[in-house]
Amino acid sequence: MDAEQRGTVWPENRRKGIKRLGSTRLEFLVDSVAKETRPIHNILDIGCSYGWGLNALTGKAPALVGIDMDKKALEQARKNYPHIEFVHQNAGVLPFESETFDVAILSEVIEHVGDENKQLVIDEACRILKPGGLFIFSCPYAGIFAWLDPMDFKRRFTPVYRLYMRVSGYKPSTPIRIGHKHLSIKEIRTLFAGRFVIEKVSYCGMFSPFLSWILAFAERLRIMPRSLQESINKLRGWESGVPFGPVLSFNIRITARKTKAPAAAINSANSSLTA
Repeated sequence: MDAEQRGTVWPENRRKGIKRLGSTRLEFLVDSVAKETRPIHNILDIGCSYGWGLNALTGKAPALVGIDMDKKALEQARKNYPHIEFVHQNAGVLPFESETFDVAILSEVIEHVGDENKQLVIDEACRILKPGGLFIFSCPYAGIFAWLDPMDFKRRFTPVYRLYMRVSGYKPSTPIRIGHKHLSIKEIRTLFAGRFVIEKVSYCGMFSPFLSWILAFAERLRIMPRSLQESINKLRGWESGVPFGPVLSFNIRITARKTKAPAAAINSANSSLTA
């Protein structure tokens, strides 16, 4: 290989190496499903929004199903992806028989349901999964930068946020008390106890809050070209998968397996919730 060829190949190898350091959320979903060794006949995405995640999984299973509470998002999803089934439904009451799905996805959803509903949502995901089924989970992680999350500003700094609402006329889509609360691994293990066995945990995305604040100000103040905003958003998506360890990370990604007999644990938990 001559000098000119080396000069072409080495930068390309470095580029590929850097790219492999991180991954977008969709790449995480696709990679997790691709590594599944059990047959996959159907996949459920709980909180599917516009259906991007399920569309990325096209061809990975004969049946793809998404549920969400956002009617406008589902309407657009049905237009964009007619090969996928979309259902308007609350994640706490899934309209499916028990042990129906081979794979269930709960990605960037649990932080939106409120503390009082978290266990219920996890229990429903467990109920509709077949024994040994794959559970793919991600959420904001309670590392040292969690307090910088612009989406959780309203919960952490409520008086300031209420002033902002009065001045701007902006109304958040979720209640202020829910915010965008980050979860610790201890909280997640408690939610999963007796239901799922965690197989892999990835702590990632240290710079996500800083990039999110840049994009938030750019959007509100309209001071940045759209092309630059899109580039920063792509960077944020890739960086969200770069591993930084449990202290510095802003995100957590988990693959888990439904336990063989979780019914007793779920019934016990549900009894305590209704007692």
